[in-house]
Amino acid sequence: MKPGQQPALRQRIRETTAEAILAAAEEVFASKGLHAAHMGEIAALAGVAVGTLYNHFADRDALLAGLLEDRRVEMLARIDDALATVASPVTTPTGFRDRLRAFLMAVLTHKQAHRRFFQILMQGEIGRYQETFPSACHVPTATMQEVFSRLDKLMKQGVRARALRADIADLAPVLFMGMIRSIMIRDTFVKIDGNTDLVGDADRLLTFFFQGAGT
Repeated sequence: MKPGQQPALRQRIRETTAEAILAAAEEVFASKGLHAAHMGEIAALAGVAVGTLYNHFADRDALLAGLLEDRRVEMLARIDDALATVASPVTTPTGFRDRLRAFLMAVLTHKQAHRRFFQILMQGEIGRYQETFPSACHVPTATMQEVFSRLDKLMKQGVRARALRADIADLAPVLFMGMIRSIMIRDTFVKIDGNTDLVGDADRLLTFFFQGAGT
């Protein structure tokens, strides 16, 4: 092995182990709940020793915070990548609509990929986790603030493109974010037979939004 290769290999192994731990943590948190999830069960599902788990994460709070941070980075990357792929100019109504749909599909796709975990987080909003998870409890709010910031910028572009009514420019991002959250709440508390139709959800939501907010 050439000089410098061994540290790189160790780093890749560490990253792979961390990914396995986070995947196992998501599964256990989703199936057991935030309070009932145990580090030993997560380690067993990840296929690592409990000591290895603690080498990566000091406690359950740090593990949940790490998981939420990883999912935050993933979702924001989905959104940014989706917006970057839209070819039509944002200065046109069509370009804005295409970007808003890309934004929505990115969020819904992320939600679908981590559906059970989103469900437990939505249920957790009912309780207070500041004492049990002091580090992790702030991550979802920070994540939503970053998502909202991107949406707010997009809505302002929609007003300039004359795709949205200027008189509700301040309300548009709030209303749209609320509509997205309503889908998450539906999937948490309403039994749905079969897989969720992401495209259908997105198109219906966009139609409803533009019927009220569009020009």
